Amino acid sequence: MKTLSTIAQKEMKPEMMVDFFKNEPVDFAPGEKFDYNNSGYVVLGYIIELVSGQTYEDFIKKNIFEKAGMSHSYYATDRQLIPKRAYGYHRKDHGFVNKTVISFSVPFSSGSLMSTVDDMLKWQQALNRNILLNTAETKKAFQKYKLNSGEEFTYGYGWHLKDINGTPDREHGGSIFGFKSMGVYIPSEDIYVIGFSNCDCHSPTEITRNIAKITLQSVKK
Repeated sequence: MKTLSTIAQKEMKPEMMVDFFKNEPVDFAPGEKFDYNNSGYVVLGYIIELVSGQTYEDFIKKNIFEKAGMSHSYYATDRQLIPKRAYGYHRKDHGFVNKTVISFSVPFSSGSLMSTVDDMLKWQQALNRNILLNTAETKKAFQKYKLNSGEEFTYGYGWHLKDINGTPDREHGGSIFGFKSMGVYIPSEDIYVIGFSNCDCHSPTEITRNIAKITLQSVKK
């Protein structure tokens, strides 16, 4: 099985990334099972470039960041000087070290974004107000789908559809060299909690879900 560590510092075009994994053996036939894999998002990013005629970076800037007013969000880069940037770290036996330097052309559309908690709130609000997607497409993104067997699986278009104490929520995490993130949204109460960590040794998933749980309990009293 190929690993990204072998190409992490190489400059890769989207089609090169697709070529990197396209001949890997499949785990199951389409529709037989669901299992999350970042390669699907690399393919989607490449499709965006082919259909739009723009780079993925330019497309998301125009169609997401500018539309949602996300003025502190970027396609990731280590070269651009960005005020108040949080740098990423790894934890080793002897302490913390700077994150591994990678080419962000490798994670590409599966993880090459930089943002702030304030901008992520704008992202959630833009989704709620149908600024980024129309009502019909938004509904598709947040509904559960079925396998060939008829079994329902809890993943929409880019969101895990779970629940907190029986109340439906939408959530997703992310991880890249030196960083981890987690977002939880509870539609019925309009509760949104986002957690960022600038060390990939600490996952914010549990604390983010716990904050959402505590907030939900407080508004339901």
